[in-house]
This record gives sequence, structure tokens and C-alpha cells, in this order.
Amino acid sequence: MAVVKGAEARTIDLLVASGVTVDTWSLPAELHEQHSGNPITHDDLLDFHALLEDDYSLALAMDSMLGR
Repeated sequence: MAVVKGAEARTIDLLVASGVTVDTWSLPAELHEQHSGNPITHDDLLDFHALLEDDYSLALAMDSMLGR
């Protein structure tokens, strides 16, 4: 089980001495990118799911993105 909490260095040292494994990470760079347009909606997600289930419609969408 993973638990994520901020902690002071002294607390981390005590936990590591007790056998707890420390894992550090950084936020993904994508969080700092500029995004334009409207956010996706639940309906957009449902439409996308339906598109993925329909091989013909998916092929048409892929072709249009590739300019075919």
C-alpha cells in the first residue's frame, strides 16, 4: 500500500531508518504546457469511446487526421 504525504527531513530519516522505502518524483512537464480550446466533456468522452468501438469510423477519423 502506498501512502503519499509531505514530511520534514527528520521524519523521513526516522521512517527510512525503520525500513520505509522513499520514492521521489516530479510533476510531469505537460502540466506547464499552454492549452487552448474547451475542456472535454463527459459527452465527448462517450463519443470517443463509441468511435473506438467502430472500426470503420475509427479508420475514417485516423485518415482525416493524416490528411488522406
